[in-house]
Amino acid sequence: MSRWHAVYRRWVLARHYRFAREHLIPYFFDALTAYSLGLAAIGVPRAAEAAKALAELRKHPLPSFNGLVEDVFFAIDQQITEHWGLEVAGTLRRGLSRNDLDLTVFRAFARDRALLVLGDLLALRRRMLLLADEHRETLMVAYTHHRPAQPTTLGHYLAGLENLLSRDTRRLWAAIVSTNASPLGASSLAGSPYRVDRAMLARLLGFTQAVENTYDAVAAGDWAIELAQALAALGASLSRMARDLLFWAEREAFVVGERVAQGSSIMPQKQNPVIFEHVRALVAELIGGPQILLALNHNTAYGDLNDHSTGVLEPLERLCHVAQGALELSRVALEESRFVPERLAEGLADKSVLASELVDVLVAEGYLPLGEAYARVKRMLTSLAGEGRTLDQLSEADLAAHLGFSDPDLLAALEPRRFVERRRVQGGAAFEAQINHLRQARGRLTQDRRAYNTLRLHIRQARRWLGEPEGLLASSRESR
Repeated sequence: MSRWHAVYRRWVLARHYRFAREHLIPYFFDALTAYSLGLAAIGVPRAAEAAKALAELRKHPLPSFNGLVEDVFFAIDQQITEHWGLEVAGTLRRGLSRNDLDLTVFRAFARDRALLVLGDLLALRRRMLLLADEHRETLMVAYTHHRPAQPTTLGHYLAGLENLLSRDTRRLWAAIVSTNASPLGASSLAGSPYRVDRAMLARLLGFTQAVENTYDAVAAGDWAIELAQALAALGASLSRMARDLLFWAEREAFVVGERVAQGSSIMPQKQNPVIFEHVRALVAELIGGPQILLALNHNTAYGDLNDHSTGVLEPLERLCHVAQGALELSRVALEESRFVPERLAEGLADKSVLASELVDVLVAEGYLPLGEAYARVKRMLTSLAGEGRTLDQLSEADLAAHLGFSDPDLLAALEPRRFVERRRVQGGAAFEAQINHLRQARGRLTQDRRAYNTLRLHIRQARRWLGEPEGLLASSRESR
């Protein structure tokens, strides 16, 4: 019969056990196996048997929560005790605390979930670069302050967005690196009394390093905050992209594919781009995510954090799940939909967005100083608007009357492609500059994917070794 109150069982123990049984059991076996191998490496008796017992036990399902034991660790401990005896079970627990064990499990789980997000982010960036290359010469109007500003190309815009997402990648990777440090061997906080090699334990678990201070190993909660903040920043980036695509969809410059759009229940003519409305809802969760983790750490004593348990992991798991959804929906929407170049270029027809180019040519060709050129062009625009005309209707007579010069070369400044081709600086809108930038962006993406694949491979190899510890035990005996 359980010794715990029914309310405590329901809201604390059962909830924690359920989450651990659904998500964390492999991580507990990995951490316990690594620790038993660490003990075996320094000659602790029966530690090798404990490693073999874990390898056998992990093949069988653990029982559901029954109230007799409080968590998954004690469920594993109970099973080892029943089938391999108290001495083997006790050996495994030498110098081991649930403080360092739980935090090791939490970090490994969070790292792996964040890596899934990172994989989807890399896939979205790849899709954006493909589209940027395809639309290098697709002219469009760029907006600033919600008003038409200057010509550019869709490729230039998409490459810029990918540039933003590359920094989201960098932030998420940095958070993963912070998370990917092993607390194992820290024991309660002062360190294990057995001189296990903590660096070796970290390598066995796919971590890149051990948390250097054993007190910090069980006290730190900032790694979870970093993950949440990186995901929130990513959410803000995806929200900005969704907003722009919905803006273009409203003007039929971006047509969302039928397989990711929904019709109206009452208006048969409508095809609604709701996929981005769903993206917007998902990223709202991401943006609010850090508050939960900050609140958990706020006013928490600098001691062990393992009792936060599902309070940390449930929101992190949810945030990673939501981030994957937002990324996958965004990528699929781009794959299934199409841009309409004619609609994107509609704002170029009256040539109003080329007024700045006319000012620049007047200055660059030595006609007028900048201040005077700006003032004269602005007065001319006001006069044309009063007559119901726009820059596309400008004549040489208008140039002479308003600017004081009737050179026909000034009219050539009002050609969108000429405007774009003059922007040849690094990262500019000129077609050649775009080609160079895309080459650089593809190289950056390749490097990011290589680092991602290397870490994933390292983790998979570690997990494979821990699932079959006999080889590691043999290596340990040979080294001694």
